Amino acid sequence: MKRGSGETRSRKAEGRFLRVSVRERLARLIAGGRWRPGERLPSEPKLAHDLGVSRATLRDALRSLEEDGFVTREHGAGTFVTFRPRLRNNLDVNFGVTQLIRAHGLEPGVASLSVSVELPDAECAQELAIAPEEEVAVLQRVRTADGQPVAFTRDFLSVAMLGSADVLEGLGNESLYELLERELRIVIEHGVAWFRPLIASEPIAALLGQPEGALLLFLHQVDYDVEGRPVLISHEYHLADVFEASVVRRGPGRAAA
Repeated sequence: MKRGSGETRSRKAEGRFLRVSVRERLARLIAGGRWRPGERLPSEPKLAHDLGVSRATLRDALRSLEEDGFVTREHGAGTFVTFRPRLRNNLDVNFGVTQLIRAHGLEPGVASLSVSVELPDAECAQELAIAPEEEVAVLQRVRTADGQPVAFTRDFLSVAMLGSADVLEGLGNESLYELLERELRIVIEHGVAWFRPLIASEPIAALLGQPEGALLLFLHQVDYDVEGRPVLISHEYHLADVFEASVVRRGPGRAAA
């Protein structure tokens, strides 16, 4: 009896992983400009075939995307990408720097990449829910758009979760989300971010080719998997005059009237 119950939970977890994975893949494609606003997505049979999933799994993913405003579904006509603007670093869409640069019609790149293994500080250990003596891998990259530095990113991940920090060495300009999903079957389900303006220190200003004291937009984000476990901490330093941030603010509804 217990074995059957465990198998049922395992199947449900696998199904949820697959639905979230498909949803995130489609969201990244839309955010990256694969389909233009107003353009119809491929038919469900073709899209399910291309993604290697069942139509039921695809419908669940599309339903989630529709709820979040990525697409609209018209009976008998198909599924269409919405005209709602999301590509100017819209804060209600969780996608990476690479997709953000590409969405602006620019070529993303990496000017420098380094990986180190360190002991976490108290805040890092708490946010990743690890012990202070557990090592973290620190991935640092200078991100470029059409060859010009536009952001410096520093990511923190548990070495125990990765198995080895070496998995990050060949990352280059690839999305970290995609690497985690492909190599470790870890899907980032959501992230919680804090933003604030920041004056560039001398080291970061030098990395970005800016004078010391240049204005930056600093992002601190913690990403979670489908089970709600913290996976990744990101510190991003964006040139303030390059990226524009926006957020969709919904009305309070009748209850708040």
